[in-house]
Amino acid sequence: MDKMLNPPAIHGPVVPGVAVQARKELETVISVANSSMFDIAELLHKIKKNKYHDGTFTDYLKSLNFKRRRLEYLEKMAGVMEAVGIPRTQYEPLGISKLREITSLDPNGKWTDPETKEEIPISTFIQGFVEKGHELSKEDIHKHVNTLKGMIGEESMGWIHLYMKQSVIDQVVKPSLEKAKALIGSIGKDEEGYSIDPSDGRAAETVFVSFLTTEIGNE
Repeated sequence: MDKMLNPPAIHGPVVPGVAVQARKELETVISVANSSMFDIAELLHKIKKNKYHDGTFTDYLKSLNFKRRRLEYLEKMAGVMEAVGIPRTQYEPLGISKLREITSLDPNGKWTDPETKEEIPISTFIQGFVEKGHELSKEDIHKHVNTLKGMIGEESMGWIHLYMKQSVIDQVVKPSLEKAKALIGSIGKDEEGYSIDPSDGRAAETVFVSFLTTEIGNE
């Protein structure tokens, strides 16, 4: 009776074929989702390149029901790949996360070898990353990309994660960052000739430095 009321736990799939089918279904869904991201990337780049939008491209992205930052890097991904002459059939298998690292590089830039002083086109490295990308982890690519950007040693970048009340974020953090951005001003022009605002990281750096140099920060 006890065994009937409390049957032993069954670990693993009851029918192996069910697990195999479930995995196939999951892989199909993931494949479709990834493919749709590449479709979005290509369409975004087409719209930007041909100016199939009113106003700025940034405003166009804001009007879409999607995260603007994701749309920005998807469009850039397709644009960089086109600039270096790599077809989608070749770069898509790498996946979005690796490609996001690779296409953060400027395809028109150059890297100077610190020892030989030889200037090598960044496009050469991008092509190499795509060709060998399946052999490299995302972390490996990230390190190589940072080296090409000169972001090593004291210039290396990092993340800081803060957890606080939403009211503080809305009423203190965001207004402070906006105030800092206004103080910094434009940091350049985009491809359309419009001013580029400082990043949240740059603004936060300004806020922190300001605190350290005030009387309050030195007490």
